[in-house]
Amino acid sequence: MSSGILIGYDGSECAKRALEVGLDVAKVYGEKVIIAFGYELNPVAGEMADYAKALRELAEARLGEGKQLAAGSGLEIEAVIIEEAPARGLVQIAEERDLRVIVVGTRGESPIRGALIGSTAHKLIHLSERPVLVVPLAD
Repeated sequence: MSSGILIGYDGSECAKRALEVGLDVAKVYGEKVIIAFGYELNPVAGEMADYAKALRELAEARLGEGKQLAAGSGLEIEAVIIEEAPARGLVQIAEERDLRVIVVGTRGESPIRGALIGSTAHKLIHLSERPVLVVPLAD
């Protein structure tokens, strides 16, 4: 039986809103929360090691912030860095751990813009066999 809530978190305002909603969902089900930051390393000119280190440090900082925001929830919180494209990585973690739902924020882009530019939320609803809760940024 599925259990656990996976929340994609990148530190943006829409991610903070998704974290709030994801924590509320976790409280209703009494489940553990996994906060995940995903990034994909793309070979670029320059020092790849420096680029990888900077991304890893950013991921650690954002996840630390997410854990701090979730600290007062009374829930079990785990932070995970996913070193691949965020949507693909979130789906993989959700499948591996048999999680109940994936929660992500959206900036309110149109579906066409999301499809063309490649928003994580848009990709998730097409890739995931698990429920995906897409949380809009509150006004």
